Amino acid sequence: MSTYRLRMLSAAAMFAMAAAAATVAAGPAAASVRPPVASRHGEGPAGPPARMPDGRVATPPRVPPLIVSSGCQSAPYGPNYYAPGTGKTVALTFDDGPGAGTTPGLMPVLQSEGVTATFFNIGQNAAAQPSLVRAENDWGYMIGNHTWDHPDMTTLPASQQATEMDEATAEQQSLIGSGPCAFRPPYGSYNSSTLSLAQQRRMKTWLWSVDTEDWKAAGSASQYWVNRIISLAESEGGTQQHPVILMHNAPSGDPATVEALPTIISYFRGHGYTFVNLVGNTGTGYQLLTSNGGVHNFGAPWYGSAAGTLPTGVTAVALAADTVTGGYWILKSDGGVANYNAPWDGSMTGVIPPGQTVTAIAPSRGGYLILTSNGGVHNFGAPWYGSAAGTLGPGVTAIGLATDPATGGYWILMSSGRLVAFNAPWDGSMAGKIPPGQTLTGITASPRGGYLILTSNGGVHNFGTPWYGSAAGTLPAGVTAAGLADEPATGGYVILKSDGGVANYHTPWRGSMTGIVPPGQSVTGIGPE
Repeated sequence: MSTYRLRMLSAAAMFAMAAAAATVAAGPAAASVRPPVASRHGEGPAGPPARMPDGRVATPPRVPPLIVSSGCQSAPYGPNYYAPGTGKTVALTFDDGPGAGTTPGLMPVLQSEGVTATFFNIGQNAAAQPSLVRAENDWGYMIGNHTWDHPDMTTLPASQQATEMDEATAEQQSLIGSGPCAFRPPYGSYNSSTLSLAQQRRMKTWLWSVDTEDWKAAGSASQYWVNRIISLAESEGGTQQHPVILMHNAPSGDPATVEALPTIISYFRGHGYTFVNLVGNTGTGYQLLTSNGGVHNFGAPWYGSAAGTLPTGVTAVALAADTVTGGYWILKSDGGVANYNAPWDGSMTGVIPPGQTVTAIAPSRGGYLILTSNGGVHNFGAPWYGSAAGTLGPGVTAIGLATDPATGGYWILMSSGRLVAFNAPWDGSMAGKIPPGQTLTGITASPRGGYLILTSNGGVHNFGTPWYGSAAGTLPAGVTAAGLADEPATGGYVILKSDGGVANYHTPWRGSMTGIVPPGQSVTGIGPE
């Protein structure tokens, strides 16, 4: 049977296949969670694929027999239906994209509301719309694998199922430098081979517990369809503690979904739900680092810390968040790197050049980059595009590093205010503009492009990106601004103060360490979720 004919199977037939596959599937996870009724509605057909600029449908990349996404943790066997997290959580998920008619409409709504989401992209659509995949990643959304061209996996032998997964993963990795940690089988149809193959690739298999059936609108933006999507989301999701809501952003266009989204968000927010992606991140939390290696979480997951493990004389100097897993890395003053729910790709232990120090760490394409005070950039599992080593003037040091999620490049900030870009756009610097008596203390990339630079008085200086305010003129005597972090879900940012305080701009305030910084320690870093 052709792929086209498979996609035109009725929802009833898809339901039957999914139910049969669920019976065949084996394993403890599959048996331990009863699928919600909504998950047994068959997901609809993907519709026509996106077209390349020359009008062709994208051809799949050539792949090895097994591609494991770097940075993904071990995955359990079996399907998952309910949003992670404690309390009441809800996960918004969008399938079959990216679609030029829908995805650019969804993302501004999500960002203006400060809500995260998960996008399950089809490989051939990602290949035809690379800028949309990069935008999803830049704005901090989780991206999952929805196969290369949306077949019913139960009709394929295991080898072809593996190829469908690997082609989509390879395409995502080529576009944003990191692969997916989540997999959703088309139509919700799977068998034991599907589950095993996803587990081998460290992809957690995700279905849904709420089906909005938005694909049935077939491109209509009528109020009837908008209301129907809202009604299904609320009536099914409002009865659950942790709903996973299925919606679409196919190339054919789902305008009713875009129109319904603000009301759906308002409903769940008004009923006390926290919005999460499928690894449990809200996209609006942060972790604070103290000099003893302690990690203190505020609205963000906690996976451990280096407190009590640092050798005598060694301190924790910087923190970086892994956007793929939600984990983080701690950079130590001796060049060591401690990883928590994030891959370890190496460190600078024992190889810091004489007379230099490590000053910053930044995530990049599934790995990380470490900056030394002479402007050197050292890459670990991430691309390298050059460094400023040998170009700094007398008395000038490299103090900050930020990566451009759109290009994989990075910016180096010098103590003089000079800024050097490597495979990233240059939008200006603070050279010659540092106010008297102040120093530069941080740089962060913005999910909307460009970067922000922090001065010790709490001033935030924007270059190619929006400005939402600063802490200049508000810091108590003796307190300085010690760190800056962006918040991808909202496009805002948070400032870390030397007394442990946190100031928030266009993003929620989740708490601070004011008055609770342990004696003899200092706050040394802040990382977004």
